[in-house]
Parts: sequence; C-alpha cells; structure tokens
Amino acid sequence: MKHYNYSDFNLKNLQKIKTSKSISIGVCLPVLNEAQTLNKVVNVVRSCGSLVDEVVIIDSGSNDGSTKIGKDLGVRVIRDSYSSKKIGMKLKRGKGWNLWSSLYFLNTDIIIWIDSDIRNINQRFILGLIGPMLTDKAIKFVKGFYKRPKGDSRVTEILVRPFLNFFFPKTINVIQPLSGEYGGYRKFLEKIHFYSGYSVDVSILLNAFHLLKQNEIAQVNLGKRVHSLHTVTFLGKMAASILKTLLYFVVEFDILIINKKPKSVLRQFDIVQNIPSCNDFVASDYLLPPMITVQSYQKKFNF
Repeated sequence: MKHYNYSDFNLKNLQKIKTSKSISIGVCLPVLNEAQTLNKVVNVVRSCGSLVDEVVIIDSGSNDGSTKIGKDLGVRVIRDSYSSKKIGMKLKRGKGWNLWSSLYFLNTDIIIWIDSDIRNINQRFILGLIGPMLTDKAIKFVKGFYKRPKGDSRVTEILVRPFLNFFFPKTINVIQPLSGEYGGYRKFLEKIHFYSGYSVDVSILLNAFHLLKQNEIAQVNLGKRVHSLHTVTFLGKMAASILKTLLYFVVEFDILIINKKPKSVLRQFDIVQNIPSCNDFVASDYLLPPMITVQSYQKKFNF
C-alpha cells in the first residue's frame, strides 16, 4: 500500500496530467440534511475547475432544504427514490445506496466520494484523492485519512480497528477505515458488492484489499477534518450495522464458520425519571449487487 500527502499535488499539474491521459473524473456527494455545509462543499469542488468533469448530489430524503441548495447551485440533485426507479431496483435507503447508485449516474472513469458534512472543506480533499490515481497508473483505489481534532473516532477505535486487526491483518496499516473520503476507478468499483448503509465504507475497503494488489491501493493524508459529532446512541446503531457486515465478510472470506445466523436487533436503553425504557433498532445494511450485473447499468454503458 502506497502513502501520499495532499501537499504532494497541485491543481494545475493534475489538470495537465488529466488532459494528457484523457481521464474523466466524477464526484458524488451523498447527502442527508447537510444544509449547513453543502453550499461550501459544492463550491470547493467547483473551484477545481476542469479537474472534475461531473458532480452529482444523491439525497436520502433530506427535509432541511439541502436539495434546494444543490439545485440553486446548478448541481444535478437525485433523490434516492428516483434513483431506485431509474436503476430498476427496490430502494434500500442509506449512505451506501447513494454511493452505489452514483456509479449509474456518473459517467466518468474515476469516481470519488466526499461526505457533505465537512465544515473545513478545502481543495486538498479533492486533490489528495485524485492525485494518486492520476500520477501513478498502478493505483486503482484511494482511501483518505485525516486528523480529527476532537479525537472522536469512537466506532473505529472501539469496534472496527480491533476487528480488522484480528481477522483482516492485511488492513492493519489502514489509518481510518471508516473515512468517508475515498474513491477509485470505475472498472474496480462496478465489480464489487456495496452495502446500503453506513457499513459501506468498510465493505468497499475490504473488497479493495481482497481483490486488488497492495501496490494498487493508496492512503492519502488529507490534513484536518472538522464535522458535527453524532450522539452515542446514533453511533451504537452505526456500530451494530457495521458489526453485522463484518460478520458477513469473515464468513464470505472463509475466515470463520458461524453456525447460527446472527440476530439483527439492537436494544438500546434510556432512563427517564428513573424509569428505564428501551428502543429496538434493526441493523439492516442490505447487500447491493455489483453494479456491472444490473441490467439498467449494462444497458446504459453498453455491456
């Protein structure tokens, strides 16, 4: 696995390389109620000029005006309900669905994903992800990492990193397995399964390490990332979905044999006026087929 820093790249040089290689690049912004930051994120992507050929927002049903912001900025905004009809698949709402469906709506050779909640968004996020794939013909997949000033990588450090280190040792040097800033060449991404929810980030990572060679994978330091923090209850639900997906992979890759199918219900508790109450959450990150196997995708891209 190769390592880079965003400072290794500059906009003008990458634009020249892109033109000389005739490579097209698309950016997808998965969105769910990101009105506070979306305007700035879109403008930063736009500031990269000819480096980015296409930008698309895929929205999971926002009700805070996010879709209007995108449309007012002239970006193509696609509701996930519309993407379901267009692709011809039953909607499995979540971040992973948005990333997966972007393969259909973007027409580019390279696709990168950037979370829309970044408060300190800067060109370095785009240049850092695109740079390795333009300057090194071997690189097929790039994963970003960054400094989180509040040290809040709770799901990563408590669940995901120990699990990956124990069962997927090839990933032991991945700095931030759940980072939302990453991407790759279409020819790789269209061949892998996605997951519909938040476990999509780690599932794509595991597919990369399973299917690609070490010299085809890169990590890039994107500097510092600032965003709003989720509650512990929300992170518990996220962790449950990720854990269920990780259990799928240990079986799929013949690492463990699990004789009984794991349950999918997470029960969480709260205490109100000294009385405990519970809420059940169903971990339901659904497996999405490789896009290259979807009939509408085959028709659009002439397979």
